[in-house]
Amino acid sequence: MTNPGRRLRPGPRSLHRWVAAVLAAVVVWGAALVGAPAAQAAIDPDVSIRITGVSPTELRDGATVTLSGLVTNSGDERWTKAQAYLVIAPAPFTTRQQVTDAVESEATYTGQRVVELDAIDEVGTLEPGSTRPFRVQVPYEDLRINGAEGVYPVGVQVLATGEDGTRDTNAIARATTFLPRIDDTSPRVPGGLVWPFVMPDRIGPDGTYLDAPDLAERVSPGGQLRNLLDRARQAPGPGTTIVLDPALLVGLDDLAEGRRLPEGVQVTAVQRAAARTFLTDLTELSRRVTTWSLDYARPDVLAISTSDDAAQLAATVDRATSGTLARFQLTGRRVTWPTRTGVTSRLLSEVRDGGERPVVVTRDAVPDWEPRLGSIVTRRTDEGPVPLFVNAGLDVGVPGSKTVATLRQRLVSEAAFASLERRGDRQSKADAFVLIDPTWNPGGTEAGSFSGAFTPDFVTPSDLEDLLSTGRASYTGSVPRTSDATPLRGRQLRAVEDLVRAASVVADLVVDADDVTARTDRTVAELLSVAWRRDRDTGAEAAVDQLRRTRAALDGLQVEGPPAITLSSSQGTFPLTVSNDTDDPVRVGVRINTSNPALTVPDVEPVEVEAGERRTLTVTVDVGEQTSSTFTAQLITSGGTPVGQADSFNVRSSRVGIALWALMGAAGLFVLFALGRRFLRGRGRGDALDRGEPDE
Repeated sequence: MTNPGRRLRPGPRSLHRWVAAVLAAVVVWGAALVGAPAAQAAIDPDVSIRITGVSPTELRDGATVTLSGLVTNSGDERWTKAQAYLVIAPAPFTTRQQVTDAVESEATYTGQRVVELDAIDEVGTLEPGSTRPFRVQVPYEDLRINGAEGVYPVGVQVLATGEDGTRDTNAIARATTFLPRIDDTSPRVPGGLVWPFVMPDRIGPDGTYLDAPDLAERVSPGGQLRNLLDRARQAPGPGTTIVLDPALLVGLDDLAEGRRLPEGVQVTAVQRAAARTFLTDLTELSRRVTTWSLDYARPDVLAISTSDDAAQLAATVDRATSGTLARFQLTGRRVTWPTRTGVTSRLLSEVRDGGERPVVVTRDAVPDWEPRLGSIVTRRTDEGPVPLFVNAGLDVGVPGSKTVATLRQRLVSEAAFASLERRGDRQSKADAFVLIDPTWNPGGTEAGSFSGAFTPDFVTPSDLEDLLSTGRASYTGSVPRTSDATPLRGRQLRAVEDLVRAASVVADLVVDADDVTARTDRTVAELLSVAWRRDRDTGAEAAVDQLRRTRAALDGLQVEGPPAITLSSSQGTFPLTVSNDTDDPVRVGVRINTSNPALTVPDVEPVEVEAGERRTLTVTVDVGEQTSSTFTAQLITSGGTPVGQADSFNVRSSRVGIALWALMGAAGLFVLFALGRRFLRGRGRGDALDRGEPDE
């Protein structure tokens, strides 16, 4: 029996045997790829295993390996006499590439079953739709492993009897995780968990959330996002990094306040309170640990890079992101996260053109990447260096549901591989950072599940900021020149481009420009979200409708002049009425053009007009020698951009000439002379009558 107080070390004498054991493990995995029993593919029962407990975190001599969890029968067939077996490979993997090769070959073989009776758990009957617990325990000496350093694949297989009474030797369900075994003298490597929180909902064509009830359910107790946040809050702070979508913060605030909900959709007081609590907890965690911020709503950066208005679109998204972070009093490094197949060399150059910010990529984007380079590498572009955070999951394709327990084992196993890598290569920068799937639901796992994540001697809890600040290796390998992904384009992209131009007019028009601009910036970013790739028709409809509403708001501004104006001289005044039928107070001026190029009328200085208000302005005009002209009044922004509907009217002058005034003056004198003479003659006749003279 092996001494439980001592680990096995492959010294010089046993090195040959250790290498042979490693090669044997690879051969076993390879044999499983080629020679797996045909009966495995004959039955595909809908039964799954969820490993929720793994003990110990790292394998040691004398330890009892315990795996526990749940078996769920999601199919229609009834299974009886179900039994759970622990399965472990006799020799470990020593590199991540060995695991990758085995997984990519679609192997389902984990190792050999431990068939000692005490190690088999009687699960019982699996009715359709039922879930049963399991717990398998195997002492170290019964594992029958060679004890070499590395990472052992370990898992659970369930055998059962079908409804027809047959019992196959092939498992009806499998789940795999990893157990590392590393010498105490191995170097320590940085490791950590990266938790993304991304807005799952979008704004539809009517300007409301497409699925507000789903968001409310996700952030309520037991919901997917609530569970994810609870697990992140339980994780050790020094090894935690948050990747945050600012759109989620706005969505939670809207939900808590009952804003932008579709007609007929009700959010209960309990749901609103849950949204507010979630928002508080998320912002508190983001202030406590390292936080990297995605661009608002995780826009389709590939689509933006192909737009003729790429600079304007990027600037709008940037304002939406910065404004939201400031609103919730958060700070953090900005990070770009394209889709898995959406990374190109051109995109990296354009991202770098906006400043140095990390880009999250997968192995597909950097096929020549090696773990020895580290999780963050530098890629040179024409615009400068770009940090790339490579997401290369160790457990991608491994059978079984992802749980907190298997996530912890993935982290310590990647740290074990990195430690072995650094031991053999002093130039290696291998590390252990795990980017969690933002859609993952860890369930209601017990508190403290991550307590053992950083207890092994070979891992140091770190965050991405720590990793970014250290010396990074350069990635000089290939990057795709073209993308396999299809970005947003066509009607949706053109409508968003037009919306940005219309929004700039609105920003120059409204009184409360900051608030209106912030709302419009967020709307533009939401319409550019990469999530619309899953529903392009609705995305295009939403963009077109938002553009229509913005233009309609601008058309709600009118200026009206009188039908016709007659001036009594070359100078005079006339009224203009400005109508604001929009929802916001505006500041507008008036530009007056004339049909006669000899006339020039100065612009009317901007005035404020409240929403729904009509305001009359007085305009002074000098027509000079002109007697008639057509005037056109047009509203303009403070920057001079025409807006709203114009109005035309005629202006005439009733000015009288000097000759006519002289003639009229002479005529007046003649009339006065005639009246005076008549008056004098009449007075003479009156005197004669008084003297009694005969009347001639």
